[in-house]
Amino acid sequence: MKKIHVVAHTHWDREWYFSDNEAFIQFSYHMDEVIYALEKNELDYYYLDGQLSIIDDYLKVYPEKETKIKELVEANKLFIGPWYTQMDEFVVAGESVVKNLQIGIDMSKRLGGHTSLGYLPDSFGQGKDMPKIYNGFGITDAVFWRGMPNEVTKSREFYWAAEDGSKVLTINIRNGYYAGVALVEGELYQKKAMLELVSEDSATEIVTLPVGGDQRAVDRDLKAIIQDVNEQFGTEYKIEESNYPHIFNLLREKTNELPTVQGEFMSGSVSKIHRSIYSSRYDLKKLNDTIENRLIFQLEPLMLMADDLGIPFKRELLDYIWKLLLKNHAHDSIGGCNTDKTNEMILARYKEADQLSYSTIDYLVRKISESIQGIKENDLILFNTLPYTRTDPYVVEVSTKHEKIRLFDEMNNEVDSQILSTEKVYAGEVRRSESDYDEAKYYYIHKVSFRKETRPLGYTIVTVKEQTGSNSSVIALNVEDKHIENELYKISFSKGKFSILVKNQGKTYENCLYMEESGDEGDTYDYSPAYHDKVYQLNFDTTDITVQTGAFLSTMTLNGQWSLPKDLHARKVGELNVQIDYTFTLSLSKDSKRIDMNVKLNNQAMDHRMRLVVKTPVKTQVSYADTLFGIVERNNQDPHIHDWKKLGWKEEPTEIYPMIHYSTIHDDTSSWSIMSKGIKEYQVIDSSLYITLFRGVGFLGRPELLRRPGDASGNQYRYIPTPNSQLLGNLEMSLSLIITDDFDPAMIQKEYQIYSVTSPYYQVQTLNRFTNPIQYFQSNKVDQLNSLKEFIDLNNSKLVFSALELSRDGQWVNIRLYNPSLTEAVTNEKITLATESTVRFVDLNGDLLESLGKLKEVSLGTFKPGEIKTVSIER
Repeated sequence: MKKIHVVAHTHWDREWYFSDNEAFIQFSYHMDEVIYALEKNELDYYYLDGQLSIIDDYLKVYPEKETKIKELVEANKLFIGPWYTQMDEFVVAGESVVKNLQIGIDMSKRLGGHTSLGYLPDSFGQGKDMPKIYNGFGITDAVFWRGMPNEVTKSREFYWAAEDGSKVLTINIRNGYYAGVALVEGELYQKKAMLELVSEDSATEIVTLPVGGDQRAVDRDLKAIIQDVNEQFGTEYKIEESNYPHIFNLLREKTNELPTVQGEFMSGSVSKIHRSIYSSRYDLKKLNDTIENRLIFQLEPLMLMADDLGIPFKRELLDYIWKLLLKNHAHDSIGGCNTDKTNEMILARYKEADQLSYSTIDYLVRKISESIQGIKENDLILFNTLPYTRTDPYVVEVSTKHEKIRLFDEMNNEVDSQILSTEKVYAGEVRRSESDYDEAKYYYIHKVSFRKETRPLGYTIVTVKEQTGSNSSVIALNVEDKHIENELYKISFSKGKFSILVKNQGKTYENCLYMEESGDEGDTYDYSPAYHDKVYQLNFDTTDITVQTGAFLSTMTLNGQWSLPKDLHARKVGELNVQIDYTFTLSLSKDSKRIDMNVKLNNQAMDHRMRLVVKTPVKTQVSYADTLFGIVERNNQDPHIHDWKKLGWKEEPTEIYPMIHYSTIHDDTSSWSIMSKGIKEYQVIDSSLYITLFRGVGFLGRPELLRRPGDASGNQYRYIPTPNSQLLGNLEMSLSLIITDDFDPAMIQKEYQIYSVTSPYYQVQTLNRFTNPIQYFQSNKVDQLNSLKEFIDLNNSKLVFSALELSRDGQWVNIRLYNPSLTEAVTNEKITLATESTVRFVDLNGDLLESLGKLKEVSLGTFKPGEIKTVSIER
């Protein structure tokens, strides 16, 4: 006899084709009904979608309800957490997932405690690193729906393992988290069919049946319905109200009957997975990347440095910014599959988080700089917020009264520099006519590049000295020999095509960069080719070329136009009736492994997709991309790409994949990696990497896509136009290419961190009070700055640095590291501290795992493939 465990719940999308404000009004009444139903024993248990953000919103308006919620949680009637929001697993950073759980668990502590369950019922696929993240929070059970193919396991209950040995006992919900609604609303035969269906693939007699759905009201008659169904089908099924902790306790007794599986799950065989949602609303994803990187690699390390110096760490401020960002990590929100109205609210949260985060950095670097003893006018303070010595060239802007400048270090030795540009600016009161301006009130803003070694988590000072005369920079316009080079590469441009010489290989790769443009008759969920498509290969056929060369930075800038179809009708008839202006810039810094690329274009076409094509010599059947805490290997061709319709799959398994920060293909002779700032999608065709810059579409959902037959996603009953998702207007994309002999994922991630955030800096001067919005206002100096402590140096580590964070009690500094390899362990890694300190290992939530005692040299032990460790050092 099958025992059906009914879990009453709701799945609460914070926003979607409705705004979060509209959803909140419904939730404010819904939560009252939940409390009433549990207090009156209309329900024994209720699961509140595993996320705290909706309760956070509720309690801001109804703080008096906190006591009642806590009572129900402590009585094991209401189950909350552990997440702050129901996040995506493929396009956000690993540390964002950690922060999501940290903040959710911390908030739930005051509400009676969280449910220790990895619950993600509607995420568009499951990332391979989730078991180790869950285990890092003491979570050993998980529930999900989408992405699991039948060919991996037919059992709905299994152990899901990661390569480091972490594993969680998992329930894969059959037919979705809303399957049990038929129990409440269906006719008797429908109820019977549903019970048979959800019982089919259960490995034991224990069957999980969630009863709930999107924004679903409380099913107040559930007890009577269960009693009636038991009377009807009592010889085959026993149905009872239940909860997830109870179900997992029962399953754990059946461990010998359960299989173990490993890897990521993004198959569209049994549910829509939206394998190309990674390129929807590129503009929002770019903002997300910018803020994530700033919070992880700049703001929290800088706040820690400031705290050491005597400027208090503001935990509440940091959490507030993170919450704004995490609200945008809900799977629909970060996916971009929303109405324009909703995306505007998402954009507003990004703007708030953006302004708060960069303003905090601006404030702290100014406060520290102006408080340094002996600091003087025109001193330039350079900050390094990473645990590596920074030797890459700085690019900064400084303001001076005179036109010519030179730079000097602390020993008054001149620092070699390269002036990139100089602009004359007026500092006096503005007038209608510039002829009224006082010549004595002009000053100069110089953009300058130079190299100055800066120790990990420290700062250094360079002095700007003004000279008579004028600066010079080397600029060649439309020269015959159009190339730039550094110690590693020489990039040449001729007749619309690029070639790259990799100097250490002695090989030149011809025509290796171009653009591809094609139609997109999909929607905000999925790319799909136009029914009448034409694909265009776009070379850079232009004579408007600027080459700037110098000791520290060389750039090649191309300006041109592409003629394209304006819309799907023009594409069908082959009409090229719109012009897209573009600027494509390639940059090489001194000694850099990277070829930095920037694309600016004015998109005036609709329903189309643009991709950068990187043509490589690599021969391989697989590609690699970074994941939350590691890398993943993926097939360049899906085995079911030709028979998916015959098999009845929900969507075509096009080999379009997500990347968080980079994707790679390599073989025995070379490795080609593309990093990006906000671009999240790639595909490998033959030997070329196709990187989706953006795609524009006009509807939330469309039916009968070539890649996704059947009903429209989102709302199947009507078309919902999303003209803003066409992304008309000016767009900017940043990417970087690294060509090496071997694939080294730890090196790539380190390069990405250096690439993703600039080093904060501050010039002590009064000429330009608008270098940031708050510099205009007076700020008091710190009476006496403490000495900045030397901390750690990870220059030679084979591990990936993931985070530097202050523990919630303020007593410990936590350093998170991981081994990205899929197969190789990392051994004999050590951290040398500046002074002997008490050291321990903690989990991802900062809870103690092992005390190591007082140490100066910390042995990290062996890192298994994919393993994460957090070292905690007493302050």
